[in-house]
Parts: sequence; structure tokens; C-alpha cells
Amino acid sequence: MILYEWTRPFNQWTSAYLYGTDILLGLLLIFGLMRSLKINSGRIFNFAYSAEAASAAKAGQFSIFNEFSISKFLNSSSFWLGVFFAISAISIFNSRIIGLSFYQLLKLAEFIGFYFYLRMNLGKIFSFQGVLVTIIASGFFQAVIAIVQYIKQESIGLRLLGESPLSINAIGVAVFVADGVKYLRAYGTTPHPNVLAAWLFVAIFAFYFYFFYLGKKSNPSETQPAIFAGWVKEGAPLAIYAVLLFAFFFTFSRVIIGLWLVGIAARLLIAFLRKDLRGFFAVAKKPLLTLFITTVVVVGAFFVMFWPQVKSRIYISAQEEAVTQRVFYNKLASSVAASHPLLGVGIGQFIPGMITKFKNLPAVAYQPVHNIYLLIVSETGFLGLGAFLLFLFFVFWRFIHVADFKKLYTFSFLIFIFSFLLIGLFDHFLWTSQQGSLIFWMALALLSIDFS
Repeated sequence: MILYEWTRPFNQWTSAYLYGTDILLGLLLIFGLMRSLKINSGRIFNFAYSAEAASAAKAGQFSIFNEFSISKFLNSSSFWLGVFFAISAISIFNSRIIGLSFYQLLKLAEFIGFYFYLRMNLGKIFSFQGVLVTIIASGFFQAVIAIVQYIKQESIGLRLLGESPLSINAIGVAVFVADGVKYLRAYGTTPHPNVLAAWLFVAIFAFYFYFFYLGKKSNPSETQPAIFAGWVKEGAPLAIYAVLLFAFFFTFSRVIIGLWLVGIAARLLIAFLRKDLRGFFAVAKKPLLTLFITTVVVVGAFFVMFWPQVKSRIYISAQEEAVTQRVFYNKLASSVAASHPLLGVGIGQFIPGMITKFKNLPAVAYQPVHNIYLLIVSETGFLGLGAFLLFLFFVFWRFIHVADFKKLYTFSFLIFIFSFLLIGLFDHFLWTSQQGSLIFWMALALLSIDFS
């Protein structure tokens, strides 16, 4: 639901929305906070009046720094995420449209809350295995819709689920040309094929992880999960995987499909180079061979049936719109950051500034820079970007120090999460869209899982 428009004509990046997931997230965070307060009630009271605290207070030695050192704060990802949020709030003083900035700050708070909820409750309220099953099921649902969309080359009437009105001749719809013919890229019920590709990327990884590792993690020799044990003969999991992969390719998202290929190559290379990981090939020989054959068959069939489209997307010209637009937006964002180095132009203000500076561009040209890091630095300055990068650094730092890198799945998970940071170099949807933000913050929260 569109709540408010700050610019005319309508621009999706300068408007406020209410999503169904906003309501769900709001209820989730409220109930989560109530449960947390109930569980932790009395702990602060008991600490304040414990014998140790009382004696320390009498001796004049009590200090909050006895419990929380400055170094712990500075080495905490949560601290730097809080700093980033504070800088984003302060950047509103530079905003052209104050209301839009407050709305974007509220959205940032929502997703930060979602991140903390997942991080704090993973393995407690819900299991990692349950998360993967949910992702696979959701991915399969989206994949079926995407395949039907591509076959029909139009939307299929699921507007209530968020499906965009799709037509190959509509303005703003993602299409490409192969041999003089327009082709619609698959959307699912997401706002853009790249968003669908990101979600199917997550679903495919979830399938790999579940298929190989989550049967009995304590015994690596038992790589095939019990839930799939009876299905393999019937081919059900492989059929699910084939559908996911076909739909993934129908998005024709070059960056994300490329990262999928690079990620697989990186995992195999690590397993081959690390002597302590080579046993994976022997232990998982049968499921690995089965999955490899399925992948080759799907990829081969897709190339044969859709080679003109594949060839069109593989070839990248420096003159094509996707490239020239990115170059233009990157230069503009760099210029904005250079002219407002400390706090940027204000959170959510890249598009208003662009509209003011370039008044005669086509309406569809007013888009965020296709790089989340340049977007952050242009809107919150180098202070904001620095705090955000430190947050990311300590998120990965904790995972690297806690995880057991004697297992291939640890490397695999790290490669998977790092892929999203690379996607952020080429597109903005992980930061600017509802669905993309849910994916991005969920992925970061999953790094808190204990693989030790």
C-alpha cells in the first residue's frame, strides 16, 4: 500500500509504503521483546543487589566498566551497527525531504530489529534446519511461478501476492532482446528479476547445505539427510533442485548466476587444495555425483533450448543501457560523496538530489546508484560508510573465530554470505527494496550460527 508520495510524478524511491511483511515484522518484534523482557525480568535487579555489587559499591569500586570494557564495545558488530544507525539519524539534518528521511530511518530500524531477532533466536525459538526447509519451500513456490511467467511471457494474475503487472511492451519491465525478439525475465512475486535471482540463490544454497550436511552433523560420513533418505529413489529432491535451477536461469541475472558458478568452483577448489577436506569427495561421493549429473543435465538442457537468449545475456557491451546507467550513477554518487564527505546528503536523499540536479531525465531514470556502498556513502557520508563496514568486518570476524574451518560447510557458508556483499557492488535492491532487505539482513544474521 502506498502511504505517501513526496515527489511528482510518482517515483517508487521517494514514496512510503506499508507491506504485509511490515505488519508481520512489527508483531514479531513486539512479541519477541515481550518474551525477552519476561525471560530477563529480575536479572538487572538481582545483579544490582548481589553481594559482590554491594561490597564493590561500598568500597567505591563499582563501575559499569567492570562489566563492559571499552575494547569489548569497539570490537562488537552490534556497537558499530548502532553507530551507523546514529549517523544515519544525524544525517537527516542535511536532508531535502525530511519526511522521506524519517521514513527511511524507520525502515532501517525495522530491518536492524529483524537482524537482531534472527541472531538472538536462531537455535532457540527456531532451528537452522527449520530455516533451510522454509527457504527451500518458498524458493520452490517462487520457482514454479517464475517458470510459468517465462513460458507465458507475462504475469499470471497473482497480484495479491505481490506479482508485478508484466508485459514485454510495458515501460520499466525487465526485458532483453535476442535475435531481434524481446523476452521477459522471470519475476516471481518479487519486484525485479534480480531480487528473485537472489532469493533462488539462497534457496539453492539451502538445498545444497541440507542435502549434504544436515543429516547428522556429528558424523560427517552420514552426509545424506534422513528426511531425504526415502525420497532419493523417487527423485523428489532432485526434481525440486531442477525446478529451482531452471527458474534461477530464467531470471537471466548475470551477476548472481555468475556468483553461483564462481561459488561452486571456489568450494571444489578449497576441498581439493585442503588435505583435511579431501575426504569430502570420498564420503559424499554418491550424493555429489547425483547432484553433479542433475546440474549438468539442467544446464545443458537450458543452453540447448534457450541458446539465443543465453548468448544475448552472456555478451556484454560497454554501450548497453545496463552498463552506461551504472557508470552514470556511480559517477554521480561519487560526486555527491565528495561534496558531502562527513554525513552525506541525508538518508534516503540520493533520488531527491538527483531530481533537483537533473530535471529533464525520463521518469524511469531516477533510480538509486547500483552499488549499496556508494549509496550509503552518498547519503550518510564516509562516517556512515565507515561504521557500516566496521559492522560487516566484525560480523565476519566473529564467524571466522568461532567456526570450525576443518569442515567444508564452514567455507561454503562463508562464501555464500560473502556473495551478498559482492552483489551489493552491482545492484541496490539489497538495500532499497523490502524483499531485498529481508534477504540481506537475514543472510547477515545467519552468520551468527555456531558451526563449532
